Amino acid sequence: MNTAQKHTRIAGLIFMVLMVVILIDGCRTSRPHDCQHHAIEEQKPAGMEKKLSATENNKALALLQSNCFSCHNPDMQSEVRVAPPMFKIRQHYYTDDVKREDFIGRIVAYVNNPSEELSIMPGAVRNFGVMPKLSFKQEDLALMAEYIYENDLASDAWYDTWDAYKNLPQTEEGEINYEDIGRNIANGTKSELGKNLLAAIQERGAPGAVEFCNTRALHLTDSMANRFNATVKRVSDNPRNQQNQANEEELAYIRTLKEAYAKGEKPAPLITDKGNKVLAYYGIETNKMCLQCHGQPDKDILPATWTNLKRLYPHDKAYGYGENQIRGIFVVEMKK
Repeated sequence: MNTAQKHTRIAGLIFMVLMVVILIDGCRTSRPHDCQHHAIEEQKPAGMEKKLSATENNKALALLQSNCFSCHNPDMQSEVRVAPPMFKIRQHYYTDDVKREDFIGRIVAYVNNPSEELSIMPGAVRNFGVMPKLSFKQEDLALMAEYIYENDLASDAWYDTWDAYKNLPQTEEGEINYEDIGRNIANGTKSELGKNLLAAIQERGAPGAVEFCNTRALHLTDSMANRFNATVKRVSDNPRNQQNQANEEELAYIRTLKEAYAKGEKPAPLITDKGNKVLAYYGIETNKMCLQCHGQPDKDILPATWTNLKRLYPHDKAYGYGENQIRGIFVVEMKK
């Protein structure tokens, strides 16, 4: 290699070094995130780009407040627990490598069919039992799960958001959706009944919980009706308490539900316009927890529980059920 070629090669190397130095210095002094932007974007898990809007966040909080927080109390300092707090649920389901759709799918699957097999929280099942089955629109259930995925419910930032939300004036906008309003009332009532029933089971066992149902269930249902400014009742074709006997219109819907469930179908709630009011019917579906008092006497119901049932409800018909069966309906009457 002659002297001119050597000089040319050295000049080229110097130019390359200078360019690298300039690029690095530019990253350090001007826009430090620009240099890493493309690498970060490539490393993002699929689906992470999506975020709930402010409207979706508020709707999710409203759904959680009316359907979930009465049992899954978000307060970290609460001394009374009838179910695991929501931040604990998130901690069990959320891991560093969990995908958004997997997190949502597992939450939705369990809430749709609460069971020991689908639970990933065996300690909670031992301490609190399996949660009662609630009725949700699937898009609402997915929205709540998505909200829990996006938000650390144990953080100070989330508690600030929660406190601010609770202080917002609650206004109704747009067309009134009586099906959704009625569902929230039915689920809120069922959650309140379930919370108190679980507390009674924890304190006195299933036999003692029969006493709770006998003396407190109707009173709690009435108190929830007052809270929601609506009429709420539970009725059945095979009632335990004769005050819960369904009328002809209610019996017809119960028959429709049972026929649909036998075919593996789940029909929509029945919404009926009655002039100055609206009636909404929502099915009450059994799960394992229900069978402690509503299952087979020689299989699911303890002898002491059965004795109390016969003593307190001499005309009882509300037993003999299996899991995932219709044993009655919630009837919600709303004023227009």
